[in-house]
Amino acid sequence: MSHPPYDDFPMRNNLILILILISIAATGGDARAWDDDNFDSFHNHTSTRRQSSVIDFGNPKRSDNLDSTIQLQPISRPKLETIQESIDRQNNDLRKINAETQRQFEEQKARRDASRTRQNALNDEFDRQQCEMKEFVGGVYKAEFGAVTGRNSAVTSEGYIYRSGNVFVTPRGIYSKDGNVYAGPDGITVKSGGLFYGAGGTTIQAGGAFFTEGNSGYIVGPNCANKPAWRSR
Repeated sequence: MSHPPYDDFPMRNNLILILILISIAATGGDARAWDDDNFDSFHNHTSTRRQSSVIDFGNPKRSDNLDSTIQLQPISRPKLETIQESIDRQNNDLRKINAETQRQFEEQKARRDASRTRQNALNDEFDRQQCEMKEFVGGVYKAEFGAVTGRNSAVTSEGYIYRSGNVFVTPRGIYSKDGNVYAGPDGITVKSGGLFYGAGGTTIQAGGAFFTEGNSGYIVGPNCANKPAWRSR
């Protein structure tokens, strides 16, 4: 049986073209469906992994109590000193310095006064002892001439006189003193003011001069006329 050479070629070509188009359409639809499914799966997997990461690794979470504590604490700000406060503070510091300076000055003055008082007492005692030595040499010992060389010593025309406490050691012998009464080799002598009463007569003192019933002597020593209180010792 013979066929016409090319009678059905156009129909065959159309049929093949339709099949190719159908195949391409089917393949494109499947790719898009696959891509959408994969994207959704990837998205869901990523979200799940993010949630698991937060839970598994324990990311820090805000505490309501901590937030409230922070909000309740007042904010500390440095206090700025006003001009008046600065002036008051400086005046207060100045008053403290002045008070301390005054206190130290008063303490130093008190120490100086106490030291001066002690020194004056020592000087008065030294002068008193010198005057007693002078009175003994002129009024009790009745030396013609003598000189007080210290609170416990004197030198006369007869020799050296030394005092130890209430004992006087002289070239004539030893004299003792008890208040205003002297006892020695020539008897008892009592002192009363500027007068010396004894067995050898009464002696009158006038400064450095001593007069005993026509006899006189002169003793160099301190001026004791203005210190009668010493005569009562």
